Amino acid sequence: MSAYITLATPMADQESLVKALADLGFPADRVEVHGSAVPLVGYEGSSRGQRAHVVIRRRHVGQLSNDIGFERTATGFRAHVSDYDQSRYGQQWMRKLRARYQHHDAVKQEILARQIREAAETEARRLAEIEARRREEERQSLVEAQRQAVHDKARNMGYRVQETRQGDTVRLVLVKRVY
Repeated sequence: MSAYITLATPMADQESLVKALADLGFPADRVEVHGSAVPLVGYEGSSRGQRAHVVIRRRHVGQLSNDIGFERTATGFRAHVSDYDQSRYGQQWMRKLRARYQHHDAVKQEILARQIREAAETEARRLAEIEARRREEERQSLVEAQRQAVHDKARNMGYRVQETRQGDTVRLVLVKRVY
């Protein structure tokens, strides 16, 4: 019976981990992803004490191999690789896995950053449009207030006001008949 070696990894994103495993020969159809940790299975088919959320079953690892698992922890995934499988899936393989993980994680971060920028630009445009509408309403309100003030003052002084509009232009003609 092989003992498992537990390795702390700086990998925290499950999606990037699964893609990195695919790059190293374990496509998604050979990798099990579980919401709750499941027991790993040894080469003789019995359950082991180690549990994992991402599992590569022994039939995909090698005929006499044990399951390889990645347990989700608060600080990232913890790899469980048996002593027997260390020759093929030891430190060197873990370095390759980390490198592929970092690549996929960087791509994912870049996509997220672009989405955030696009959302911010969209929000900035929306806010600019709102501000432009507010300023236009404010301008129209000011024009209307000035127009009304001219009307009121002209009436108080005995003038009759003839108003015409052409687009945004308001033309006021004050007429006073004196006999």
